[in-house]
Amino acid sequence: MAALTGAHDPQDKPGELVSYKVGANAVIYKGALVSVRSDGYAYPSRSGTSSDVFVGVAFETVDNTGGAAGAKSVRVWKSGTYVYNGSGFTQASIGQAMYAADDNTLTTTSTNNQLVGYVVEVLSATQARIRIDNAVR
Repeated sequence: MAALTGAHDPQDKPGELVSYKVGANAVIYKGALVSVRSDGYAYPSRSGTSSDVFVGVAFETVDNTGGAAGAKSVRVWKSGTYVYNGSGFTQASIGQAMYAADDNTLTTTSTNNQLVGYVVEVLSATQARIRIDNAVR
């Protein structure tokens, strides 16, 4: 492609709610942490796979059980703050990086896990609110 020589409409779309095609046989529940795997499709976030890329929080439940990859799409929030489960949260956890242990559980273990956000509020020793804006791709 050549450089612009005049005005161009880049077809802007609001970027807070983005749609991703769902992987084969995947079920993504509303509120789940969502990642894209190496096949390019969205799945519930999981632990132990460094190639997964965190893309946001599910806006809706999508059940693609029995469906081919890409047969359905899920919309995900790309910004905001959300409450998830974990363990050992204290007031000193504010600002700490959190990683996905699964689609509803946070961990401080970064090895082979996707960064999902930073703690902005501690609700209890087992629940914290995270801001995802700086973690989504």
